This record gives sequence, structure tokens and C-alpha cells, in this order.
Amino acid sequence: MSIADNFKQKTSLGYVALVRILVGIQFFIVAWPKVSGGRFLGSGGRALAGQLMQGAAKDSLAWHRAFIAGFVIPHANVFSYIVAFGELAIALSLIFGCLVRVASLFGAFHNFNIYYSLAIAAGGATMNYNRLLILLHLVFVCAAAGRALGLDAFLHKQFPRSPLF
Repeated sequence: MSIADNFKQKTSLGYVALVRILVGIQFFIVAWPKVSGGRFLGSGGRALAGQLMQGAAKDSLAWHRAFIAGFVIPHANVFSYIVAFGELAIALSLIFGCLVRVASLFGAFHNFNIYYSLAIAAGGATMNYNRLLILLHLVFVCAAAGRALGLDAFLHKQFPRSPLF
């Protein structure tokens, strides 16, 4: 199967795969400075805590606001590593098309949390950007977007009954 065969199929998975790869590249662009020793991980969680303290006050979900203020901010050092390496894992999964359904569920969850803890406070384009990413992640889950231009196609052939691929 060649790359051109992905676009000759009766489905549009080849086009969804292109969007998946672009979203993965965007996640990589955001994650790499965090992982490579920028101020995000080097600050002991203060950078993440500062962002969350500014945005959490406008969080419209009371239980989410309480979780951010009562648990995430006090443990911001741990969560800064989870965010940085989680974004990198999602990026690599989307780029290479491996375990896309799992990574996209985590991606939707990640962007949901960003939406309520940061984007609502920022308003405007940031809100719409996070809404778009949540929608795209859910499309990738439903469409099994890793089966075109990705390793999930190979894994699906090896494990045809698995819902992961």
C-alpha cells in the first residue's frame, strides 16, 4: 500500500489523517519547549501555577475550579511534568498514527481542562481554538484516524478485534 492509496480509498481517512498529523505537529510545537528545559519545567511548577491562578477564578464549573485550586495548584510541580510529557506523547501518537484513539481521548481531556481553566479567562480566539481541538480529537477517535498514514493500520491488521486501533 502506497501513500497515494490512502487517498484512493472510498473513505476520507487520508484527509482526516492529514489533519491528524497537523494537529500532532501543533502539539509538538507547544510541547517541545516545555520538555526541553524551558521555564515551564525549570520553575518547579510556578509557571503552571501562575497561569492556573489567573484563569481558574473565571472557571464556570465549580467542581473543576475547586479541583484546580485545591489539588492541581498545590501540586503544580508534578502537573507541569504531566502536562509537558503528556502533550509530547499526544503529539508523537498523532504524528505517527500509533494508538490515535487513546491519545485523542487524552487530548480531548487535556484540551477540555485547558478550556475551563485557562481559555475562558483568556476569551476570544483561545476559547475557539480549544473547542476546535476538542472536536478534532473526538473526530480522530470516532474515525480511527490512525488507520490511514499511520501505524494503527498495521496494528489493526495484527489485532482486528481490538477497539484501540
